[in-house]
Amino acid sequence: MKKISLLTMVLVAMMVGLPSVAAAQSSGQVVLFLTEVVEEDISGATPGVSFWWESAQTPQWTRSDEVIFAALREAGVEPQVPRETNISRIYRRPHLSPVNAAQLGALMETDRVLVGTVEYKPLERLAPLGYPGVLVRADVELIAAGSADGVSLQRFTVERRVFGRSDVGLLEKARAQAGQALGEVIGYGLKSTGGNVGVASDATLLALRNVERARYLEEIRDRLLALEEVHEVRERWASEGVIALEINPGEPGTADVVDYVFRVLEHHEFDEFRVLRHDRPVADGVAEFWVEPFPARR
Repeated sequence: MKKISLLTMVLVAMMVGLPSVAAAQSSGQVVLFLTEVVEEDISGATPGVSFWWESAQTPQWTRSDEVIFAALREAGVEPQVPRETNISRIYRRPHLSPVNAAQLGALMETDRVLVGTVEYKPLERLAPLGYPGVLVRADVELIAAGSADGVSLQRFTVERRVFGRSDVGLLEKARAQAGQALGEVIGYGLKSTGGNVGVASDATLLALRNVERARYLEEIRDRLLALEEVHEVRERWASEGVIALEINPGEPGTADVVDYVFRVLEHHEFDEFRVLRHDRPVADGVAEFWVEPFPARR
């Protein structure tokens, strides 16, 4: 029986590679498998496809990885960071499938994996000044490690359009903005799905569900900014049909203002829809509202 077990372990090691002791002892219970794609024609940037598991031994972290790691830690999440990992050649390719990412996550003794792509594309120059721009889109799935079918627990999508006066530092600026937003939305998602990965946050956010049309969001934003107490409304993240807004970010005394804003929003009469508050929000520190369009008039 012992010989069979040993043979099985050797076969598994040959096929997929076993993680080293250093990897197994890393802190955190979620591993990221993100492919970074930088398209051509982004001035000052080297186009290409990068992913940290490309190396057989030492992880080659992309700049997107590093920025997202920092944002996750700021959100209260400590991801598992493999230091030395022996990954089989058959897995050392970009755009891992959810099933393959789940298998690797199980070998690394993590609870969940985040797998997806972060893409950077050039935008047409912004008229009339001709400012260059970069479009960033991140599509990421949260998968249970070891899942045989790779079923998504949650999907996260972040998109940003970033412009600058020149090409200098534009890609890094885009990485920073997208990485910060992605870290926040993933942190929120990890908290809402439970598990061992905790997220500490005392921010009070306004989460809007069922925003079917862009003008609905603009009308809500305009109504909030019309209040004397509201100086800024910032979109923090968007995922799974939910858009989270932050009121007066960084200002003292925001909690009282936010409570007042919630009451105003709940009782305001919009022309095409109404806003209903959920009694049971999906996470602490988040007030959740449902945008309900009125029936079409005949």
